[in-house]
Amino acid sequence: MAAVSIIVPVYNVESYLSMCLDSLTSQSFEDIEIICVNDGSTDKSLDILKHYSKYDSRVKIVNKENGGLSSARNAGVNVASGKYILFVDSDDWISTNAVEHLYNNAQKNNSDLVVFDFCCDDFRTNQKVIMTIVDYQGKYENTPFNIETMNPFTYKYIPVSAWSKFYKTELIKDKVKFYEDMIFEDVPFWAYIYSHAKRITYLAESLYYYRKNRDGSIMTNNGRRFFDVIKAYDRVEEILKSSGCWDKCKPAVQLLMVMDFLQKYNSIAPELKEEFFNTIKSLNKSLDSVLYEQNSFSQVERACVDRFKLLNRVDYKTFCETPFEVRYD
Repeated sequence: MAAVSIIVPVYNVESYLSMCLDSLTSQSFEDIEIICVNDGSTDKSLDILKHYSKYDSRVKIVNKENGGLSSARNAGVNVASGKYILFVDSDDWISTNAVEHLYNNAQKNNSDLVVFDFCCDDFRTNQKVIMTIVDYQGKYENTPFNIETMNPFTYKYIPVSAWSKFYKTELIKDKVKFYEDMIFEDVPFWAYIYSHAKRITYLAESLYYYRKNRDGSIMTNNGRRFFDVIKAYDRVEEILKSSGCWDKCKPAVQLLMVMDFLQKYNSIAPELKEEFFNTIKSLNKSLDSVLYEQNSFSQVERACVDRFKLLNRVDYKTFCETPFEVRYD
């Protein structure tokens, strides 16, 4: 039994997999198991996995039929034996001291969850940007918090990505799974984790390197699956209502929903834009204007709320012809 289980879903990533595995097998913290879930790869990914497992017994291969990212993560969790779990996507990589620092933070603070910073490496622009929660630096690293003790808008500051967190296994195993019928599965998964973790700490270190906009990534496919974002937020609402946290989190969740809907509308294939617009409008999602007038938001966030309200009032043609402006007031 290892102290930490690292779960790596693998599907047709032969160009990136070795770099990922090198970063895992060279960790300064050695008491780990590296669970590589081969999700029906048709390229040389499985051969690469076999090579690494031959020379490092900590690399374990789980073979399954292709079922998608959520299915692969769930399969990894099912066989994880560690006290903690870290998800690493197979086209990304982590710092060599990542597990050591995360484990030490979790042990020191008896954390159910450790949130940490990451570097976003954009393939389209070649830009590398450190994603950090600025307001938390030096404030919450060794001061555990949870949904009850934090400002309601904390929800919108923490990235939803499953791989930007270090989990106590008992928080996940036999309690929650990634939805397998949708993409954007991290969105409802995070809603469950945040509403159930009793002790969350923040580590202000960039430990994970995320490849953005690489060829073949799910997020570069802007087709009909983008409609799954609607399903994702419906499930967030269900989860938070069942845990008694909806009223507190509603303003932050709805703001995220608005921004996410608009971002997906801007990114979806042109031939699907009008259908996506009409689908969102038919939901008749209303926003509590008073909540947004009473709280402080960035200019972009306020502009997005105004844009979403416009979407609910006008037809598609008028929406397209109305400029999206950020007010500075």
